[in-house]
Amino acid sequence: MIRKSVSELAFVNSGSPLPTVEVNSDSIESAGFSIHHTVMQVLTRLAEQDASLRATIYLYASASINFREPGLSEFLLVAGPRKVLLALGAGFERLPAVKSRFSDYVSSASALRAFHVEGGLVWEQEDADTWYSNGQSLADLTEEAEEAEDNPQPLEEDEEDEDWEVEEPEDEQDADQIVVAAERRAARYRAARSDAKVSSIRAAIEEVFGLPAGSVALCGPDRRALRGDARIRTLRKRWEES
Repeated sequence: MIRKSVSELAFVNSGSPLPTVEVNSDSIESAGFSIHHTVMQVLTRLAEQDASLRATIYLYASASINFREPGLSEFLLVAGPRKVLLALGAGFERLPAVKSRFSDYVSSASALRAFHVEGGLVWEQEDADTWYSNGQSLADLTEEAEEAEDNPQPLEEDEEDEDWEVEEPEDEQDADQIVVAAERRAARYRAARSDAKVSSIRAAIEEVFGLPAGSVALCGPDRRALRGDARIRTLRKRWEES
């Protein structure tokens, strides 16, 4: 694993809103795919093809009715060459039963910096000051995906969410009420997926509660913080076995 401080990486950004790929959260979970793994596969392929490529991907979650029904969407904001946006769009489009589209322009000020491509590698945030790259090849990621298919992890659902239903809007006021309901649903806490990374969950907690970056730590029974690249399944297993 390679680590670099934020000052050693040349992140890409723009003062203007950025183009996005929108992915419906429920559809990708139901289909058994992962936004993280799909993005990593696409970016790794691009990095292998062009070592000079530099791009930063920001992540923004919001209620959306862009798929003709209210729901929660993840927006991938792309700061970098247009080919990165097109490749991400194609990467999600080829996933069966997953709803995705090229979507609205969104300001990066509203989003979290999630992925970065530089020096032929894909980088992820470990903490407020450090980013890391596992240096995995596309072949490595493909092998991981095949292993996950052979040993699927059950999704952990919020039981309260399962009863959430939406009626067809009869007028503009009803539509507004549905959007509000979707926003409330988006704000609820879901059980973290087993394949999620500790760094992602830490960042999500900091975002939800408005905490300083790097202030949250997920610890094992020994009170030692887990590394950012550890999986949530590892955290759960340590506590279950304690």
